[in-house]
Amino acid sequence: MEYKDFSKRELAEILDIIQASLACRTETDVIAVTGRIKELVSADMSVCALGETSTGRLLKVANHNWPGEWAGMYTSEELYKDDPVFLFNYESSRPYTWAEAMRRYPEKPYADLMHKASEFRLRYGISSGISSDGPKGSIFSFASDQDRFNPHHLKVLDIVTPHVHLALVRICGIQSRAEVDISVREKEVLGWMKEGKTNWEISVILSISERTVKFHVQNIERKLNAVNKAHAIAIALDSGLVV
Repeated sequence: MEYKDFSKRELAEILDIIQASLACRTETDVIAVTGRIKELVSADMSVCALGETSTGRLLKVANHNWPGEWAGMYTSEELYKDDPVFLFNYESSRPYTWAEAMRRYPEKPYADLMHKASEFRLRYGISSGISSDGPKGSIFSFASDQDRFNPHHLKVLDIVTPHVHLALVRICGIQSRAEVDISVREKEVLGWMKEGKTNWEISVILSISERTVKFHVQNIERKLNAVNKAHAIAIALDSGLVV
C-alpha cells in the first residue's frame, strides 16, 4: 500500500492510529482506536472481536457502539455461524464489503441473518481481519444504514487492521511471538517499508534490484508469519524490530 493514496489529513490520522494501537493496554484503549477508524471510513457503528478460527467461538468482543441488543443476540445465539460477513472473514486476507461476503454466501440462512441485522441499522458495511496468528483470528466491522463505503475505505482498513489486531491480541493476554532472526538488510528493507516506500523506491534507495527487494519482502513476511506488507510492518513495530 502506498501512502500517496491518502490525503495529508488522512495520513496523519492513520499514523496516529498506528501509534495509538501500539500503546493499547486495555479493552477501552482498543475501543477508542476502533472508534477513530470508524470516523475515518465514514461509518456510524463499529465493533471488533477475537475468536477461534476453528470453531468461530468469540473470545473477546470490544464494542464501540454496535447495537447492544443485536450484539447480545449475536453472542448468546451464536449467530456468527450463519453470518456471511463472519464466515467470509476467515477466507479473505484483505478488507471487503459486506456485499462481497453476501455474494459468496447467497443461501437463505445467510440472507435471513443479514435481513435481521438490517433491522438494527446494520445494512451496509466493510470488514477486515487477521487470521494468521495460529488458532486465533480477528474481525473488525464498520457499518451504516446508508451505502457510503467505497474502495478507498478498504485501503484505510488494509493499513490499520494489522496494528489494531495486534492490540486486540495484546489485551487478551495471548503469548507474544518467539524472537525472529531478521538480517541487517531485511531490517533496512523493513524500515523503508514502514515509510511507505514501494519495492522500486526501496531498490533505488538501497542500490539493489527490485527483484532482490521483493525477495527480502517475501522473506520478512514468511519469518513474521504476516499476510501482507502492512501486517509485517505492524508485527515489526509491535515487537520492536523497527521504530
